[in-house]
Amino acid sequence: KVRRFNWLDYTGADSFPDNQNPMVGKYMDESVLQMNDDLTRMVLNPDVTVRSRGVIEKCSFCVQRLQESKLEAKKHGDASLVRNVKVACAQACPSNSISFGNVNDKESDVYKIRNVDQKHRAFYVLEQLHVLPNVNYLAKVRNTDRHIGVEEAQGEKKEETKAHA
Repeated sequence: KVRRFNWLDYTGADSFPDNQNPMVGKYMDESVLQMNDDLTRMVLNPDVTVRSRGVIEKCSFCVQRLQESKLEAKKHGDASLVRNVKVACAQACPSNSISFGNVNDKESDVYKIRNVDQKHRAFYVLEQLHVLPNVNYLAKVRNTDRHIGVEEAQGEKKEETKAHA
């Protein structure tokens, strides 16, 4: 369900600023100037498909990073290179709240989160319909009895006596 909306027309940008003339007739074309700044040119990654403005896109789980790491692992014969891939959102997240990895690899963080450490918190969207998504979420942690020390807070246990027989 990760979606984003393209507000800018990145396909109009050019890697080389001198390729487009900012003058349209006698007037400056602001869109050419805006789309040819240094930041916009950094968006032009040849490994990523860039669609025109107005297209809502779903997350591709950075397939270009995965393919690149698979090729590197194949070249070096080291499977741990694939295990250490970070998708862009996980790399940019300062709180490490996004984890990505192979669920079938018992050494991966995702396997441990999903099946060992946080198993009781994991849930899936439309799980009741048996959709079997690849993305799982962790439920919010609330204060539980174990965390707030209910054992100490309950007080003395008194036996109740029956007043009427």
